[in-house]
Amino acid sequence: MTPRLTFLLDVDNTLIDNDAAKEAIDARLHDVLGPAETARFWSLYEVVRSASGVVSYPLTLARFNTASKVERSWQIALADLLMTFPYDQYIYPGALDTLAAMRRLGQVAILSDGDPTYQPSKIARSGLADAVGGYVLVYPHKHEHLHEIIAIFPADQYVMVEDKPDNLTRIRARCTAPLTAILVRQGKYAAAVGPGPWPGADITSDSIADLAALTANEYLHTRYRQPATY
Repeated sequence: MTPRLTFLLDVDNTLIDNDAAKEAIDARLHDVLGPAETARFWSLYEVVRSASGVVSYPLTLARFNTASKVERSWQIALADLLMTFPYDQYIYPGALDTLAAMRRLGQVAILSDGDPTYQPSKIARSGLADAVGGYVLVYPHKHEHLHEIIAIFPADQYVMVEDKPDNLTRIRARCTAPLTAILVRQGKYAAAVGPGPWPGADITSDSIADLAALTANEYLHTRYRQPATY
C-alpha cells in the first residue's frame, strides 16, 4: 500500500513573506498616522503579542483606539488598511506550485499560530485557503493541539513545514506520530540558523519553492536518514 501523507504548513514567512508585508503595513501606517502615532501602534502591538503569545491586529487596533482619542476617520482608515491588505502580493515565489505538488502526493492543510479573528481572514484573502481546498486550522498555540490535528487528518506520515526552529522543536517533542520536520530558511526567525542542514529538522530548505520537486519517498521516514538540505 502507498503510505498516506499529510502535509501541514505554516503561513507567516513559510508561504507568505510576512516580514515584507509588515514593512509595507508600517509604511502605510506612517502615511495615515505619522511617525509618532505609528511608533505607539507598534508598541501596543508588542504589548499584545507579549500578553497573548500571538500577533493580534484587531486587539492592537482596539487598544490603540482606546488609549487615545483617535479620530473617526483614522479608525476607519486603519481598519480598512488592516482588513484589506493585499497579502496575495506577498506569497513567496513558487509557494503555490509547492502546494499543488504536495496535493498530488497527499492531504495538504495550513496549520498556523495566530489570532483566531484576523489570521483566518488573512489566509483567505491571500488565496492560500483556496490553494489547499479550504483546509485551514488556526490556533493560538498549535503545538498544544497536535492530538486534534492527527485525529482530523489520519496519516502514515506527517510532514510539518515551518520557518520557526522553536516551533519545530516543540512539535517534535509532543508529536508521537511519524513526523518529517522541514525548516524553510526564510524570514527573521530562520535567519538565526546557520548554513547547511539544521539538526532539528529532517530537511532544511532555502525556500518553499525548492520543496515542489521532492518526491513522496523523500518525505517518508526522513527521521531515519541524515538531515538533508535543498
